[in-house]
Amino acid sequence: MKHYTLFKKILLPLAAFGLLIGFISFAFIFNHHLNNIEAKANEETQKLANLLVTARTLVSEHVLSSMALLKQYASVEGQPNIHGVTDMLGTQVPNLRFGDSPQTGRTIMVDSVTRIGSGTATIFVKRGQQFLRIATNVKKADGSNAFGTELNPYGKVIEKLQKNETFYGVVDILGEAYLSRYEPMHDNQNRLIGAWYVGYKLDFNAIDQAIRQWGFLEKGFVAITDGHGKIRFLTGGISKQQALEAMEDSQHRWKRVSKEVPEWDFQINILYPVNEAYWSALGALSPVMIIALILTLVVLMAVISGLQRFVLNPLGGEPETAKLLLMRIESGDFAEDHIAATPDTLIANMVKMRRRLREMVNQIQASANRLKVSASVFDHAHDAIFITDEHGLIVQCNPSFSVVTGYAQAEAIGQSPAALGIACQQPDFFQDLYEGAQAFQEWQGEVWNRHHQGHDYLVELELSPVMNQAGEFQHYVGLFSDITRAKEQQNMLEHLAYHDVLTQLPNRVLFSSRLQQALLEAERQQSLVAICYIDLDDFKIVNDQYGHEFGDKLLMQLASRLTNILKPQDTLARLGGDEFAMLLCGGRTQTEYTRLLKKLLAAIEKPFAIDKFKFSISASIGYTLYPIDHNPPDTLLRHADHAMYHAKTHGGHQFHLFDLASAQQSQQQQLLLRDLLNGIQNSHIKLVYQPQVCMQSGKLFCFEALLRWQHPLRGLLYPNDFLNAVEHTSLIIDIGNWVIEESLRQLTEWQDHGLHTQVSVNIAAQHLMHKQFSDHLSSLFKKYPSIKPQQLHIEITESAAISDFARVNRVIQQCQSLGVAFSIDDFGSGYSSLIYLRRLPVDIIKIDQSFIHNMLSNQEDLAVIRGVVTLCREFGRKVVAEGVEKAEQAQILAALGCDYAQGFGISRGMPGNKVIEWAGKHDPYQFN
Repeated sequence: MKHYTLFKKILLPLAAFGLLIGFISFAFIFNHHLNNIEAKANEETQKLANLLVTARTLVSEHVLSSMALLKQYASVEGQPNIHGVTDMLGTQVPNLRFGDSPQTGRTIMVDSVTRIGSGTATIFVKRGQQFLRIATNVKKADGSNAFGTELNPYGKVIEKLQKNETFYGVVDILGEAYLSRYEPMHDNQNRLIGAWYVGYKLDFNAIDQAIRQWGFLEKGFVAITDGHGKIRFLTGGISKQQALEAMEDSQHRWKRVSKEVPEWDFQINILYPVNEAYWSALGALSPVMIIALILTLVVLMAVISGLQRFVLNPLGGEPETAKLLLMRIESGDFAEDHIAATPDTLIANMVKMRRRLREMVNQIQASANRLKVSASVFDHAHDAIFITDEHGLIVQCNPSFSVVTGYAQAEAIGQSPAALGIACQQPDFFQDLYEGAQAFQEWQGEVWNRHHQGHDYLVELELSPVMNQAGEFQHYVGLFSDITRAKEQQNMLEHLAYHDVLTQLPNRVLFSSRLQQALLEAERQQSLVAICYIDLDDFKIVNDQYGHEFGDKLLMQLASRLTNILKPQDTLARLGGDEFAMLLCGGRTQTEYTRLLKKLLAAIEKPFAIDKFKFSISASIGYTLYPIDHNPPDTLLRHADHAMYHAKTHGGHQFHLFDLASAQQSQQQQLLLRDLLNGIQNSHIKLVYQPQVCMQSGKLFCFEALLRWQHPLRGLLYPNDFLNAVEHTSLIIDIGNWVIEESLRQLTEWQDHGLHTQVSVNIAAQHLMHKQFSDHLSSLFKKYPSIKPQQLHIEITESAAISDFARVNRVIQQCQSLGVAFSIDDFGSGYSSLIYLRRLPVDIIKIDQSFIHNMLSNQEDLAVIRGVVTLCREFGRKVVAEGVEKAEQAQILAALGCDYAQGFGISRGMPGNKVIEWAGKHDPYQFN
């Protein structure tokens, strides 16, 4: 009974208390470990979110700069506006123009913006609540341009545009993710008339590879879904069906940790089995369970020993003392209290037991602290960590150290950091840390390490000394991470900011910086600096005939060829398109630069071999010399541009030094071009019509449409007075299209009043070789259905016919298939060739009026006329004589067999409303 009472009062409560404490401790540690697993999953989702945001940031600059470039190109042509409607693929759409330039079906501007990389660009026009693509390089599934396609009416983009707001984010285009920017387009009255779009395809290969290798615990996985719940990235080894079943789990067998990434409209999900987390938590309890078991055994042994002593021997002290000691032991109070007892008594043994328990608790706490530091710093740190002793040898390192350096933990311990390649390019680095003036102090910076496999990598290194309580040095703790790739990306971004993406040449920003430095150096060295502006003469033909891929390859070869010729201190920069700027330094005389420019022109004109084709181009170079031309950098480059324009307008294939006269001439041409634009907008240009009559019968054959400009200050101007200023611009195409359409409109009006005749129009070479020339003609004949294509004659100059013979031949055949007739104007004044007369499929040859004027007094001119008429008769061509002013000329021409004549001797050009009256009086015409 006495043993039962002691057991009930002492042993049983103590055992119950121990079990309760153990259960609470186990539950707390178990739950804490589960929370740690979930926290780690949250950390992993944040890392994945950072990875996605970083991928988005890398192409953001391309998107923003491309949008700015697209709007800048558009601003050169003029303010966006809607001018009626136009036809696109059989559908009527609003006619969106920039200034007077229609944009429907054009790709030149969007191709110029997104020529490099995998980007796309589009110009939308608003029709009702729709946004239609009218100028785009977005491709449909069949590979054709997506002209006329509609912006998704239910998408997130159109909601922003309808609210006059910009959309900037990730959009799926044909199954590919694009970082896209949509901006509303307004006219001069701030009405929403369309939208701008620029996008760059995002390369998910690196992200996909990273996610495929990204796991969690043993069976956990990562699944990244988009806004529609579709899985975009998934850890390898698990199917999408298994992943979807886990994400839809309703039986709580899977734990799911999610994070939204609004920049992508993605959701990052980490899922892991709940039972695996439980087993992991139970595994973490093993050391604690062992320690608890040891404590329990020790306590039980002490209690049993005490009971034996209590029953068999005297207590050894006051009962209250024994009770107090027991209560302190039960409460976990093991502090020293100087209680004395007779040796080998119960109280004495309890005192000894408390001392031993105190020592064990201290050891357990020290071990727990070491385990906590080791687990949190070494096992969970992603940076490499190592600890050295007072002699500089590594005593401990974490798993990340082995991953970064390539050395296993067993290989690293006992070695110096220098022996493992740390700070390999600074041999005395660690010796200075221990023996130098800055010994035993903190250090932070970038150093190069050498990997176990032999390659070098850049790290951010932090070294912190550890001192004991006496202030004596004990350890160095080193922490570093591999920043090689981040450094490479930083260098790449810096390179992109100052270099052209295609040619890798300096861009305008870097060129401006080097220009300022060169001017300062020239003043110090008293030398000359040549600032050059280069424009390729024939590059557009390469792009139009062979495509931008060949054009880009040609530009890269050209950049390499010119760079090899220049000196290291010189600079060649690409300003955009086929325009380059060049900075030549160190010369003393103009002659030195003249020789170098001749060499550069020869290098440019040397044929380029691309795939199986060969291309030949030339260039126009303008340059100015500093300090002879003592002006700021921007002015110097503008002067070089003026000189280049002078070289180009004087035939190209040459270089020209800037001078004030050429600058004034260029300025006059610019003023003329501005006045001409105003004249077109205010309807100051008009057509007059000069008749062509049959020399045998006098019957009216045709009316040639002649362009006139009623200038507000200079009076009536003829084509030779102003067309040269726009010959190499897109405005010549707009003028040509207006002339054709106005002539067909006038022809329709004449027919409505009973006059059935034909009309002849003059077309510039650049307009004729435009890729949409024949398509535009076809659309005009649909607009004026009463006019037959045979009633339209197109006149081209002889020089235009031979500038690109194969292409001109192809365009003529396309138009003749519609029924349009062709004439060669001013024949004999240029590069006349029997081959061209035989091979060009033209219908009429017009003899230049210079031969007609002198035919009565110059036998050589008369012989030329006779030869041309004879050749045309042999080749089945009709002949028109221009500039007939006298009856004697008409008689001789009729005798030679000339078919038709026109000139002041028959009639001057007359307004369209006077033609019917003239025809009523002079059809047939009588040569007096």
